[in-house]
Amino acid sequence: MNIGVYGGTFNPPHLGHLILAQSAIDALALDRVLLVPAFQSPFKLQSESLPAEIRAELLALAVSDNQKLRGEYFEVQRAGVSFTVDTLRHLHERYPDDTLFLLMGADTFLEFHLWKEPDAITELATLAIAERPGYEIDFETHRYGKAARRFSMPLIDISSTDIRRRVREGQSIQYLVPWAVQVFITAQELYRENR
Repeated sequence: MNIGVYGGTFNPPHLGHLILAQSAIDALALDRVLLVPAFQSPFKLQSESLPAEIRAELLALAVSDNQKLRGEYFEVQRAGVSFTVDTLRHLHERYPDDTLFLLMGADTFLEFHLWKEPDAITELATLAIAERPGYEIDFETHRYGKAARRFSMPLIDISSTDIRRRVREGQSIQYLVPWAVQVFITAQELYRENR
């Protein structure tokens, strides 16, 4: 099988995340995409985030209506700072006969060289980059660009930061997150204060 791996904080998961995952399925003929919530992102150590277990629950709700999307909770269960290379090693052992594609946006790809063991990551998975306006990348000269697969996705400007702000300010998040995620956030009064 061809399996996409899409990591992030997912604080909260929103339709932009799901659209990227579905676009990758369509463009790269993926059989499944595993969405991997980080326990603690190495790039967001100072940011306040919901506990990983709650973000994992939100992600499970977000993907519940699509059989090709699944939550993968290795990083949450392992705890500590989450590194993609460790997760890919785990998944490579779990799915030894499958081909892994690491999904990311063009904005993230520009910082890929800063990740832990980027060369090892490219040996474990094919990089799959969602093209985005405003992020021009010369894939021919980029160190990791030649081997990367590119795919397009609908242009959608949704961010978890904006969703948290909207909740704090009492604005609607309808049509920005899956309905089940919206219901959970409202019922549990998440992101209301000091988050």
